[in-house]
Amino acid sequence: MADQQRYQLIFEELMDKSEDGFIVIDTEGIITDINDKYCDFLGRKKENILGKPIEQIISTTSMYDVMNRRQRGDDAESIYMQPYVASETKASRKTYAIANRFCIFDENEQLIGAMAQMKFKERSLDIAHEVLKAEHDYYKAEYQNQMMHTSGFDKYLGNDPKIHALRQLGLKVSKTDFSVLITGETGTGKELIAKSIHIESHRANEPLVCVNCGAIPMELMESEMFGYEEGAFTSARRGGKIGKFQLANHGTLFLDEIGDLPLPLQVKLLRVLQEHEIEKVGGTKPIPVDVRIIAATRKNLQQMMEEGTFRADLYYRLAVVTIDTVPLREHPGDIMLYANMFLEALNHKFKTNVLFSDAAIRRLLDYTWPGNVRELDNVISSAFISSDQMMIGLSDLPSKISGSEPVPVISGQPHDSLRAMVSQYEADLIRSGLKKCSHNITDTARYLGLERSLLYKKMKKLNISIKKEI
Repeated sequence: MADQQRYQLIFEELMDKSEDGFIVIDTEGIITDINDKYCDFLGRKKENILGKPIEQIISTTSMYDVMNRRQRGDDAESIYMQPYVASETKASRKTYAIANRFCIFDENEQLIGAMAQMKFKERSLDIAHEVLKAEHDYYKAEYQNQMMHTSGFDKYLGNDPKIHALRQLGLKVSKTDFSVLITGETGTGKELIAKSIHIESHRANEPLVCVNCGAIPMELMESEMFGYEEGAFTSARRGGKIGKFQLANHGTLFLDEIGDLPLPLQVKLLRVLQEHEIEKVGGTKPIPVDVRIIAATRKNLQQMMEEGTFRADLYYRLAVVTIDTVPLREHPGDIMLYANMFLEALNHKFKTNVLFSDAAIRRLLDYTWPGNVRELDNVISSAFISSDQMMIGLSDLPSKISGSEPVPVISGQPHDSLRAMVSQYEADLIRSGLKKCSHNITDTARYLGLERSLLYKKMKKLNISIKKEI
């Protein structure tokens, strides 16, 4: 028996015995094969389907798009929820099936048609529930994996007594189940504190689910938070959806930017805190949940309560324990601790050994850091890229930090000799010139008013690399 005949028999046997539907078309969209399972779903005889353009049988077909994209079975878009109009199936109502669609190529990679494997409603619902369960298991497994390699407040660094007191309070709160409200400016580590509390709590082996209340559109917030039942609204997916509260069940739900939560959702959140149960959108019965709430905000919730934009009863439910973060300007002694930590991470990643110049350190210490530790992290990353990969100088810092006048401030430290300060100033000027001239030596020499050979000598003396290495 020829191989082609043998493969055809195997293919026909597979199509007959499978619980799935199969359909095959050629490059013109003509149906060349279809199995009995699919014919039964469509409520039509095979002889009335074969040889017909697929759009005459299934008006909602997407198979032409599959061929136009030369889609293969391992593509992310190969799985598709195929809708059917009421008049085109045996069910006589609008329905759907899960389709795995892919192109068929010959040995020369020439397109010869496309095929779809269909899983009909009963199996599709099973798959939908499996997907929902997998989504919850994914959250749980990912956070368990992270927690095994992390230890509480180890990453919330700082030597200042204010930071030490904050860590101590966080550790105490971790041992309880009280709701926590974390307040403070942007970039002060509110999410890091929330994660640290969860890691140190008895819920550490359960999911920590984070939601930014300001990042989700208001019309989607309720379904994201509480989930929805199948058919709750027009675009609701089959099998419904699990909300963030159910994903966080037995664990912790971190609600960042709680001040951005709309008033109607504030009412539902208050009910969860009081009753320890949720109700899905379109649901008819409450679902018990065991979730610890940690909320955070940069806004003044006291003022919002006075203005009527934040419920007082919700505030007092959330703020059983309040943790106020400390802006960086109030513990300036930790600035270089963080700066060196960020620079060390970059050096490790890019296998470099970049250092801070004394002048750059002085300016970093003098700046007030309105964006706090997050701003400091961004500034160090930017300066690292701008540097000559040996030293971060004044010219590598943003002008708002370096100032318009590049002359270094005299620190008064004994080791800062006049010779050392002059050398540092000269090095910063050369680096600034190189940066402005895109590291072109001839242009830089002209810009600084030096002979090219003299510039080379100075760069060698000051350990400034000739080429910019990123």
